[in-house]
Amino acid sequence: MQNLSRVWCQFGCLAVFAAASLGQSVQAQEVMLQGWYWDFPTVVSGKTFMANLGEQAEDLAEAGFTQVWLPPLSKGSGGGFSVGYDVKDYYDLGDYGNARWGNRSHLTAAINAFNAAGILLVADMVWNHRDGGLAEDNDAVEGWIENLNFSKVAAGDQPMPSDRWRCYLPIGGSTGNGAGTYYLKVRSASEHPNFFGKSYTAMTWTNTVNPNYGTAALEESEPNGGGDCGQSFDAMELGRRMNAFTDDAGCKTDEFALTLDASDFDAAGDTIWIQLFNNAGGLNDYSDHYIYGLWNGSADVQGQLRYQTYTDFSQLPSGQGAMNYPAFRPNGNPTQLAGDWDALWFFNDLDQTVPAVQDELTDWTSWLWDNAGIRGYRLDAVKHFPNWFTGLVMNRLHDEGKNPPMVVGEFFDGNAFTLKTWTDQANAGMDADTRANIQIRAFDFALRESLKQACDAFGYDARNVFQSGMVDAAGSSGFDAVTFVNNHDFRYPGQEVANDPDLAYAYILTNNRVGLPCVFYPDYFQSGEQRFRLNGLMDVQRKYIAGSPFVDYLNRFGSFYSGNYLSGFANTSLIYQLHGGPSGRSVVVVINFAGETLRVDHTLNTSAVPIGDTLTDIFGVSPNAYAIVNGASQAYFEVPARSFGVWVQGDLTDDLIPLVDTAATGTGEGLAFSGQLSGMTLAPNPTTGNLALTWPTAGLSAGDAMVRLIGMDGRVYAQQFVASQAGTLTMQVPVSCPAGMYLLEWTLNGARMHKRFVYAPVP
Repeated sequence: MQNLSRVWCQFGCLAVFAAASLGQSVQAQEVMLQGWYWDFPTVVSGKTFMANLGEQAEDLAEAGFTQVWLPPLSKGSGGGFSVGYDVKDYYDLGDYGNARWGNRSHLTAAINAFNAAGILLVADMVWNHRDGGLAEDNDAVEGWIENLNFSKVAAGDQPMPSDRWRCYLPIGGSTGNGAGTYYLKVRSASEHPNFFGKSYTAMTWTNTVNPNYGTAALEESEPNGGGDCGQSFDAMELGRRMNAFTDDAGCKTDEFALTLDASDFDAAGDTIWIQLFNNAGGLNDYSDHYIYGLWNGSADVQGQLRYQTYTDFSQLPSGQGAMNYPAFRPNGNPTQLAGDWDALWFFNDLDQTVPAVQDELTDWTSWLWDNAGIRGYRLDAVKHFPNWFTGLVMNRLHDEGKNPPMVVGEFFDGNAFTLKTWTDQANAGMDADTRANIQIRAFDFALRESLKQACDAFGYDARNVFQSGMVDAAGSSGFDAVTFVNNHDFRYPGQEVANDPDLAYAYILTNNRVGLPCVFYPDYFQSGEQRFRLNGLMDVQRKYIAGSPFVDYLNRFGSFYSGNYLSGFANTSLIYQLHGGPSGRSVVVVINFAGETLRVDHTLNTSAVPIGDTLTDIFGVSPNAYAIVNGASQAYFEVPARSFGVWVQGDLTDDLIPLVDTAATGTGEGLAFSGQLSGMTLAPNPTTGNLALTWPTAGLSAGDAMVRLIGMDGRVYAQQFVASQAGTLTMQVPVSCPAGMYLLEWTLNGARMHKRFVYAPVP
């Protein structure tokens, strides 16, 4: 144990030197909450998800949140089951049946609650794609499929994903097509090696005979190129699947024979529906197969085939937001269906170069401002549409007098320079007057990856964090970035920051220079202890850090600030100093990623915190109440394993911030406990080991009280029950407790009170 003179010493010595700091315009006191997660429940505590979220508004504002990012609000094609990224009806906000999060009345109540709490609402916008339209004939897609050739593929053209189109052949009536055997000849359009050997499933049905997915699929038998290839064919069954592979040998053809009886279709007029879809595991698993021949027994009727896509959005419940296939790629405009912008990554891919698409997406975005109280926009999948488009929409909003304080794009890429390029180009797409009022940001995936490695990867040098991300690696402004630790995209094992994510949060919530921080719903709501740590971090940011324009990365690579590590290591620590902010106080943050206690004497920037100054351990995590800047410009910091500490300039022992829950009705240090226990005393304080808690009895309900001894980091060191009657409880501080600040918690009938004390054992 360190000498207790470190706890009480008030004296320091001579300055060594002052050093230049990294200075930059910084964030105001702003913190965003991602107010949902993937597969969030439809009901929480007996209420819809949105209704429950709205009821948290006042508490969230008190904790320090200024913005809440809502789940996609517009109805998805999956209706009440959809998370919302399969957006269908832009103007259905739970108006025509519940969305996953609830209905319009629940949204309105939540909006009112958040507005009353002063919290800005951020809508999740899907500008890239759309899903759930009705089928419609699409000549542009037919042309793309039938005219794809080897040269085009070699130049980068890609096939139309097979799950987004189907064919049909009119039958009966005056079509000339009736009962008999139809021969479908399928091959690769380009015969490019990229598309050979791909599995696909063929299926046919009519309006009379429906598809039957419950019946086991048939399997093709090679070679099956048909008579003109000198081979046999495979017999299909109406309504039943046939599994096959695109051929790269012989005549490179699969021929399927489909026999229809008179009972299989309506003779007055019917349709043979044909679907050929890859069993795709991803975008690169699609092939360019198509029906190049269709014999009806007497003639090749392939020319009668029509192609359809599910792109008719003209019959929606809201009656608004109509679109048809010219709004979606491929539509005759130049494209390769390749790369981030043009590849059909998700659903039906919108073409943002089409003026009608620009108008519709802008109108929807503006409508959310006017009709849903939205004042911020989180833009989904921005890497998949042109950079300039975001600027175009912002120009139009600004011209309407709408200047959203938060516009942030999700560009899913871990390269900091790529993220900076996007924000630079998106901002450049705005007119000068728009740029003066709106800032377009990006989520900093690059910084997030470095923080994940620091938390989860053994052997990773945590100091890489200081040179990672949009600001410190690529030179962006902090106003270009939104920092985060976890989000809905990281929902599979190994993707999330799994080990002590509060260490990563400690960094983004205290280093306001690197961007506006965003906290993930499960990280806040699903871990009570972690929630209180995040509340403490937001509290210290609000009181002492917000607006600080300078930060010194004290133990960065090549730093001229030195550290003497008594235990712990430089490569598992982040130590930095913030100063110059409105609080007038210098702040030192120490994050320890190691599995052992960090004990270090480290030099500081004494131009900001002079020799002899006191720094208070504001969270009380160290055995020492203070750090004193000594004559060598050093201060001593001690942080438990896998933890963090914050030291604030000045003697602030009366303003310590606990990292545990101290909120309950009528409670709080110095206040009455349920209106009755204002006379509670705790002595001696400081104590060397023995504590005496004395309380009156007037007005107390019958029952036992729980008394707990809690460290400021939330760890419970001891607890016991005591009858709630007047008297004195004597408690011995366990020898396992290190010297430092503690809370003694008294809980009775759901209410609680805390008393702080200092434990200073005799060395």
